[in-house]
Amino acid sequence: MSLKPLLKSAVLLAGFFALTACNQYSDSLIGEYQDTSKCPANGCANQAASAGLLKLTNSSSSISIYPAAGDTKVEISGDCHASTYPTNKINVTVVTQNGNSPMTAPAYSATGSSTQPACRKGKFDVAVDIRNLPAGAVYTVKMELVAYDASNVAYTNAGGGYLYLNLVR
Repeated sequence: MSLKPLLKSAVLLAGFFALTACNQYSDSLIGEYQDTSKCPANGCANQAASAGLLKLTNSSSSISIYPAAGDTKVEISGDCHASTYPTNKINVTVVTQNGNSPMTAPAYSATGSSTQPACRKGKFDVAVDIRNLPAGAVYTVKMELVAYDASNVAYTNAGGGYLYLNLVR
């Protein structure tokens, strides 16, 4: 029995371990592992709340809603970001486009998780009751994301915290 194939395998195996133990993508297998994270103890993400990060985005590319004749509500959903504020809500206002008059159109969370629409886990869902909106008119649905800090101070973002949609009744 020859030791040559066994020796060759041992050399190849040692070379493999040497290459994988000391490269730019892993820690050395020699010595004890030390956590050398470049992040601070509270994490790498910027955890400071910022009004500039408040955002509402429609999940549809359409900016107009056309409910059917018998519909009593319209549902609007999309993506949102409430930064790291502890609480938030989405205010919904419906106005006529020709006179900019506010209309009575209650809004609530479409999932039934709350009566007040809000940004939850990066998503929002709003149902707008359209029973009091006269047919044959065009309305603007304005949604505003308002976030509150721990002292209950309100913050908005004029650049991205608003969403406008047309509602053709």
